[in-house]
Amino acid sequence: MMISEQTQTENQSQAAKWRCCLQIGDLTLGFTAAEMNVHLDPDHQSFAIPAQNCEIEIDLEWVDSLLPADSKKLFDSGAVWTLYEDGEHYVFDFTTRVLGPRPYKRLLIDRDFTRARVLFVRDCFPDKANVRALEYPLDELIVTNRLARGRGVEVHGCGITDDACSSSLFVGHSGAGKSTTTRLWQSVPGVRILSDDRIIVRKRDDRFFMHGTPWHGDAGFASPREAPINQIFILEHGERNDVVAMPQAAAAAELFARCFLPFHDPQALTATLAYLDDLTRTVACYKFQFLPNHSAVEKILEFQRPR
Repeated sequence: MMISEQTQTENQSQAAKWRCCLQIGDLTLGFTAAEMNVHLDPDHQSFAIPAQNCEIEIDLEWVDSLLPADSKKLFDSGAVWTLYEDGEHYVFDFTTRVLGPRPYKRLLIDRDFTRARVLFVRDCFPDKANVRALEYPLDELIVTNRLARGRGVEVHGCGITDDACSSSLFVGHSGAGKSTTTRLWQSVPGVRILSDDRIIVRKRDDRFFMHGTPWHGDAGFASPREAPINQIFILEHGERNDVVAMPQAAAAAELFARCFLPFHDPQALTATLAYLDDLTRTVACYKFQFLPNHSAVEKILEFQRPR
């Protein structure tokens, strides 16, 4: 009888857990919460996958309070998060002026970025029936740092592919024209847009692929799809449309300047540089100076046609 009651209690406990799995850039992330009602943002819903054991596992928990971290500070984002080092773990503290100097949320994660806990201060979340546990930038921090272990890279870019299997990655700083480029290509028949702001690049079977992400820009494109990269264009505004081939070393440097990088981690930076070196030796890169009208699309279509 006692064994039966224990089994029933365990089953009820399991049923009470909220579980969600996502696949972003070919990385799988599993989120588990007990005693929390978690809300999955619309931007994440298309990235959801069936429940499974994931490469990155994150437990979500309530706590009554959090004191500011007293360990070594590694990086201050200047926004809502600050990074600390605490033994074998990293600590990301999230604060806001509205709630004062104490963290309202904390991410504790191992150095490989595979096992994590996220602690939420109960009183800072009045709507406990609708907690946005995956609220940006927490999810992106986990993914970006995991990729930086030699597994890939996230870039400021838009990914465009079409029925002719010509897939182009357009990379640019903020304001360089990624959203404009996306809107221009939107009307072209057969074109699919992976993202208008952030693209993950990963290598599989000696070929590089670009992946859409949930973190879109003004144009609002966020697709879970992937496509092989046939060419890379570095976006710049210009007085005319012009495509110029880039030397490999220069292309790698330009891409490095447009990556999401863990500046606190020298080994991760070295791994990212090596990854970009491999990418630019494999995929042709061009500087694309363009006009913000449909003639820019025509220029790329003409450039892609067999000669």
